[in-house]
Amino acid sequence: MLFGCGNEPDKIVMNYCTSLDAGKLDDAVSYLSKSAKQELEKAGGKPALAAAADLFKNRKGIKEIKISQKEITGQTALVKFNYNFNDGSTSSDFFPLVKEDGKWKIAK
Repeated sequence: MLFGCGNEPDKIVMNYCTSLDAGKLDDAVSYLSKSAKQELEKAGGKPALAAAADLFKNRKGIKEIKISQKEITGQTALVKFNYNFNDGSTSSDFFPLVKEDGKWKIAK
């Protein structure tokens, strides 16, 4: 499994996904923007995140995350990536990010 540190948009995405995969919901929430946290609360809070984590568990966890595209434009970024799961399946996804207080945060 890839895991990164630092505050680059792609590292934030990988850290968020690996936190969900590990069931560390509080850690996952820390990578969300203020508006994304508000949306999460509207959607049911941490149980909604737990449901996302369950999707990873159903695929026997994340084997690897491969960043396919990273675009940074000022205070916003878009990271597209592919999951490789331990059950052999794959999936692609993307996250928009915003810079808040000098740190990249997932905006959705």
